[in-house]
Amino acid sequence: MAVYLRDLSARSPTAADLPAVKELFAICARVEGEQEGHEEDGDLSASWQRMDFQLSSDAWLILTRQGQVVGYGAVWSVALAGAEVAQGSNWAFCVRVHPAYRGRGIGTLLLRLAEQRARAALEDIVVSERGCALLTTTVAYSNRSARALLEREGYQLERSFWYIVIESQTQAAWSERGRLTLELELEEEERSAPASRGPARLLEPVGRTLVRHYCCYEKQLLPGALNLQQAEQRKA
Repeated sequence: MAVYLRDLSARSPTAADLPAVKELFAICARVEGEQEGHEEDGDLSASWQRMDFQLSSDAWLILTRQGQVVGYGAVWSVALAGAEVAQGSNWAFCVRVHPAYRGRGIGTLLLRLAEQRARAALEDIVVSERGCALLTTTVAYSNRSARALLEREGYQLERSFWYIVIESQTQAAWSERGRLTLELELEEEERSAPASRGPARLLEPVGRTLVRHYCCYEKQLLPGALNLQQAEQRKA
């Protein structure tokens, strides 16, 4: 299915676009319940400077006619512990869409661009070593539209976890800075569980407490050529 943008344009970002992309991250974070902004801002700056990451081929912007950045997507290679597939075939991606522009196909387009890039990289791997490209992403549990898009595009929920940060107003025993970070992984996802059963209800506020619920999705991608062959076989 083709995706068309109305009154919007797409292009690769440049270094000058970094402040606008960070602002988009912050807007999305606030809508998704992360009132303090998005902690990936620092990682975003660092990722753009990675030797194996090229803005011209690994990232995309969606802009309005006025030049406002309303969509961002990026994909990068990752090393997975214990992976048995060929090097360079494990990828992660992120997609951010301005809340006012969701439901217009922007997220779908950016996701498919990320998949296309991962497949293209997989084609460069020696044929004898070629396998499936594992594409992963992490989204906020509260972002139901993103989760629905991923599931509709064939992604499977791999795990779910709570990310908890507790900053005490006084010095705490666990850290000289008085900061404790916890990551609680859930073995089974209870999608219909009421909010009162989550970890947020089990914590008494002391200083500042941040509680975030995330879902990790993954999908195996075959090289582009193999996908075309399969599509022809299905039509036949």
